[in-house]
Amino acid sequence: MARETLFICQPYALGKRGGLKPQPPIAYKTEPQATQRAQRMMDGGTVAGVDVVRQTADPEMGDYDEPEFLLRLGSVPRGDG
Repeated sequence: MARETLFICQPYALGKRGGLKPQPPIAYKTEPQATQRAQRMMDGGTVAGVDVVRQTADPEMGDYDEPEFLLRLGSVPRGDG
């Protein structure tokens, strides 16, 4: 299979001790879909924070490039981006 570009909305919730817990990621076909979903999550107060990343991959081969952070809202883990 050919390489494809994935747009991933990665939400985070607050854990019992105040730490961030990643929630299941949601994949989209376009950047606007992922960023709109992230904004709706933040506006709805259902998450502490959310990252939107673009990643090129060949899922059949298990080959994933490093994610490129497109948007970081709210409380998200420190690190790349």
